[in-house]
Amino acid sequence: MIALARTLLRTFALVTLALLFLGSANAQPPGPIGEKLRAAPYDGKWTGVVNCLYDPGLWPADECEVRFTLDIRGPLVLVEQIIRSKKGEEIKSNINPGRFTFVRVSTNAIAMSINAGKDEDGLWVETWAFAMTLTDPDHMLVHWTRVVNNTDMPREQKGSKFSSTGMGEFARMRPGI
Repeated sequence: MIALARTLLRTFALVTLALLFLGSANAQPPGPIGEKLRAAPYDGKWTGVVNCLYDPGLWPADECEVRFTLDIRGPLVLVEQIIRSKKGEEIKSNINPGRFTFVRVSTNAIAMSINAGKDEDGLWVETWAFAMTLTDPDHMLVHWTRVVNNTDMPREQKGSKFSSTGMGEFARMRPGI
């Protein structure tokens, strides 16, 4: 379990370093549109719906249309999700409070969290990642991935190991909204 967490952490670290080097190596000559986009802040609240590109089918089909709010505060990100059940009830939850980190290079950014815990199924390890790119100062494209390993469950048991991934467009929320 610790080895898996270390491997995942190293992978994210390598991706982050690669983005840092690629960002400076592929810099374009400044232009009015590019300058404005590169200078746009990520700080603030963003909201949007992620539609699944892949879902292992462990939950109701409508769960893979998830509304997220990302509250970006420098290197920290607070993540809230709202899932609508088949009965139409909205279930709101905060995801890994205080555990997300944020890295930005030019117009792109990554918010990621790796967490572990114990529940009725035993020990689990979970990774969340949001890869983002600004499309204009108030909109961004977001690619979301969640990977879970319930380490104490037999591999062949449904829900033992799974991943979901999705994509959506988020908009900046204005103060007072």
